[in-house]
Amino acid sequence: MNFSNNGNMIRFFAAFILSAFGYEFIFFVMTLYVYDISQNAFKVGVFAALTLAPRLFASFYGIAIDRYARAKVLSVVSGIIGLLMIAMVFMPNLNAIYLLWTLIAIFLTCISNARTALMTELMAHDGFLQGNSLVLALLNLAKVGAPLIAGIASSLYRIETLFYLTGGLYFAVMGLAGQIRLPAADPSIVRRKNIIVDLKEGLIYMRRNPDVRFLLSVSVLWRLFIGLQISLFVVYVKAFLGGGDAEYGLFMTVIGAGSILGSLVGPWVVKRLSYSTLVFWGLLLHYACFTALGLLHDFRLALSVAFWGYVIFYVTLVGLHSLRDKATRVNMRGRVYGSVTAVLTPPAIFSMLGGGYLADLFGVENILIGAGFLAMTSFILFSWKRNWGTEAAYEKVH
Repeated sequence: MNFSNNGNMIRFFAAFILSAFGYEFIFFVMTLYVYDISQNAFKVGVFAALTLAPRLFASFYGIAIDRYARAKVLSVVSGIIGLLMIAMVFMPNLNAIYLLWTLIAIFLTCISNARTALMTELMAHDGFLQGNSLVLALLNLAKVGAPLIAGIASSLYRIETLFYLTGGLYFAVMGLAGQIRLPAADPSIVRRKNIIVDLKEGLIYMRRNPDVRFLLSVSVLWRLFIGLQISLFVVYVKAFLGGGDAEYGLFMTVIGAGSILGSLVGPWVVKRLSYSTLVFWGLLLHYACFTALGLLHDFRLALSVAFWGYVIFYVTLVGLHSLRDKATRVNMRGRVYGSVTAVLTPPAIFSMLGGGYLADLFGVENILIGAGFLAMTSFILFSWKRNWGTEAAYEKVH
């Protein structure tokens, strides 16, 4: 047993859950904070847009993650976020808050990229299946638990206390990541001074690698047609199903529970299915469940469909992410993962804005049905035209 590697994994996953929890916690707190200051929904929307905007430049963050030790990048960036969160206490007005939050969002995107790349160095033993399973489960655990805890903490403590607490979380991440010890980088990998050359190299790699290109295409389709769920599920539960805040909270908790279950059983399922079967039927059933939500009027039935739809989705996602890690060369992962984040950001923003606008015109249930149908149709056409040549590559992860 490699005790050194086990210690690295313990420190990594401790840092991972703290940073994932910290993001979900402070995003919830900041949303309330901006609304309390402004009493304006549009200004809350500006805050959300500023959270996403730095992702457009994630390719450049990926260059730094490829050039330097990833554990060190995670440690340094976490320390910077800790300092910036404490600085939030002293911001005099909303414009200053926007400016500081934009800077924080840049480093939060960098952390997300560094964590993913670092995981592939620590947990490559089974084709990244177990690593991706744990990562996805922890992310969804943070999404479920952090807003609940943040809501309770917001009612008990002053906002300044919550900023200090979040800063402390990221200082803990800094300490944990700083203790991760990995072998020295391959000396054959030369750090160029020209950032544009590094960026082009990553983009060329993505274009020429059929597996990465396929996964990127599938992700763009998902973001474009299903990304609107973030802004529409609250309308769906409260306006269409006639629920209240409690029902909406339960609905999102059930989705989180399904996501966690799918992440945990994903490796077991993935090892028993061929690549083409997993991807085709997994995504198709997920899209079908999403479409079905618009046809249901019973809250309990909608809960069941949402739960199983996300179990299926995260089982599929474990396989897709494992293939992504297998297909991407280790010294390219920062740039590739960063570029994928950048490419997916515009369709995600478009989907959220467009979905909300269309729901006001045609009804949320019709938008769910239409978006789900378009997702299914586009995916079937895309899969029909695709040569499933990645089957052999996928088998290597088993």
